[in-house]
Amino acid sequence: MDEISQRLYFALEAARMSVWDSTLIDGRVLSSVINWSPDGMALLGLPQKLCRMPFSDYLSFIHPDDRTAVVDTMQTHVDRCLGYETSYRIRRADGEERWLRAKARPVCESAVPVGTLGLIWDDTERKMQELAIHEQKELAEVTLASIADAVITTDRKGHVRSLNRVAEHLTGWSKLDAEGKPINELMHLIDEVNGGVVENPVTRCLRTRTTVGVSSRTRLVTRDCRTVSIEDSAAPIWSSNGELLGAVAVFRDVSHERELARQVRWQAAHDALTGLINRREFEKEVAHALSSAKSERQHHALLYLDLDRFKVVNDTCGHAAGDVLLQTLSHMLQDRMRDSDILARLGGDELGVLLKHCPLPRALLLAEGIRQTIQDFRFSWGGHTFSLGVSVGLVEISPDSSSTSELLMAADQACYLAKEAGRNRIRVYHETDALLAQRRSEVQWVTRLNDAFTHDRFRLFGQPIIPLGSGSGHHEEVLIRIASQDETLILPGAFIPAAERYDLMASLDRWVITHVCRHIEKENSGARDGNASGFDRIPAMYSINLSGMSLNDDGMFDHIVHQFSEHGVEPRQICFEITETAIIANLPKAQDFMARCRQLGCLFSLDDFGSGLSSFAYLRSLPVDFLKIDGVFVRDIANNRIHRAMVKAINEVGHEMGIRTVAEYVEDDLTLDVIRQLGVDYAQGYAVGRLRNLLSPFADRNRPT
Repeated sequence: MDEISQRLYFALEAARMSVWDSTLIDGRVLSSVINWSPDGMALLGLPQKLCRMPFSDYLSFIHPDDRTAVVDTMQTHVDRCLGYETSYRIRRADGEERWLRAKARPVCESAVPVGTLGLIWDDTERKMQELAIHEQKELAEVTLASIADAVITTDRKGHVRSLNRVAEHLTGWSKLDAEGKPINELMHLIDEVNGGVVENPVTRCLRTRTTVGVSSRTRLVTRDCRTVSIEDSAAPIWSSNGELLGAVAVFRDVSHERELARQVRWQAAHDALTGLINRREFEKEVAHALSSAKSERQHHALLYLDLDRFKVVNDTCGHAAGDVLLQTLSHMLQDRMRDSDILARLGGDELGVLLKHCPLPRALLLAEGIRQTIQDFRFSWGGHTFSLGVSVGLVEISPDSSSTSELLMAADQACYLAKEAGRNRIRVYHETDALLAQRRSEVQWVTRLNDAFTHDRFRLFGQPIIPLGSGSGHHEEVLIRIASQDETLILPGAFIPAAERYDLMASLDRWVITHVCRHIEKENSGARDGNASGFDRIPAMYSINLSGMSLNDDGMFDHIVHQFSEHGVEPRQICFEITETAIIANLPKAQDFMARCRQLGCLFSLDDFGSGLSSFAYLRSLPVDFLKIDGVFVRDIANNRIHRAMVKAINEVGHEMGIRTVAEYVEDDLTLDVIRQLGVDYAQGYAVGRLRNLLSPFADRNRPT
């Protein structure tokens, strides 16, 4: 072997290639004879030797699915005396399937093909990698096509490379039209609130080279100029060596969710009957007015309106007539308001008016106009015609005003005095009015509360909290009442406000904790005495309401520990219920108190959950075991889809955070069925259990209704 041949042999060996040639008969590939080198025979799994093989024999090694394509490729190029390259599968003599790749050039004499000369090698490894990459690409494309979110990928300059079917549908751009376009052309985004242009998350992602989180107020302007509410995010795409290749944007249509959220927000802030803002929203407006009065030295006015003779309409014609009357009056008064004024329904036949930037003399004139309008109005229903009046309490909001609650209380007190003075008149609040009102109400209740402490007139009742699924054990909420001298039970709504105002709530909470612990001690003792094998049942759990004042009581924790020790109470038998309002007002102390009680083993329930718009924001930072869903959403859940959606959302968030949920005010079987369908864990209300007297188990004659 000469030097050139030797070099060629070594080069082919290094490249793992083999040489072959063929002799053509009449220019037909099928009639040719192949001359194999020893390495070429080895590719077929045959002994390594020089070999002449009819092409028809070699064809039997080629995979049946590839034979026609291989022959066609070879014959087409031979006919034209052109070189070719092809790849195909073979089945070796030992049965193993491999991929071969061949390159060849026909040998032509006077433009007539007489043979071929070529190289052939095992291409299996490269082909399998190629197939794997293709399969991964196909899988990625199928995945992108099947997911519910829209997905767009771009290069590092922000030009579109691909988008899935959902993205085509949402943007209005086809994949063919979109490729190569700037992302801003496909995803033109505006702010849902102010309509301003919003930076595309892909643009920001490529600029900052970081992931851009989900937006909450973005609208997509589609190719046909429609707008769609979306949530969108973007993330960079990196190569294996850390090079930025582009970005991927993910977004989805949230129009329905945002519309539902808008409805929920509207319902949370408005009265369903009249469409006016409700008390909670009105209190926020008054708070803003008070803030501007102090910071900007402004003067505003607050009116508290109580309709006179409204009850006559209800009693004579029914509540439907009363509802229509309230709607009619609300629309009529709304038309008389200045653009800056705010009219609200505070409850029943009570309305509130906030007169912004309105000094007291001007407020008196406007209030008189409202009073005269209502006095002149005539309401007709079912052949009856009614005249009305209105008692108005007016209080000035000035830089010297103290707080929102005191302003509302002052307006209410002035309205009360207007009614006492003969109705259908305006009373401007003065400091002396507060003293009169206190003598009539809260001072009396302070005396009665002290009497209840002295003569042991408090009564405790338990209302069952029933598991709706696999939960077990006995669980009750402890409710407090005052027994009057004739044993009539007084509900807490009558005396709690006075207890809060005069710093008696912590004492009241201590009394409840002490007597619940005494009750548990008796209950545990009775269970042991009645069980010869020992006290092996699951201890009952009692939920005790704690006020915000108790969270600020430095001695409350020590009192709890002492009562547990003295009466042998297991801390896991006590669940403290605290309202969101109380926690937010005392957040650092509340968190510290809850943490210390949790170390003992006590549980916590967040009461009236959902009544505040900040609920979800604070929930994550609180060690809560139960969420008690606000009864305002539960009470009419069977007929109110918005309230049903609220309960569903609260329940799902609670479960995601590992918190059990309780629906209170479950008053009938229909409501019970709905909350069970929604997956709420526990129910509380007369549909699942009535109250029992805890302090005297055999005295259920005192059971309240």
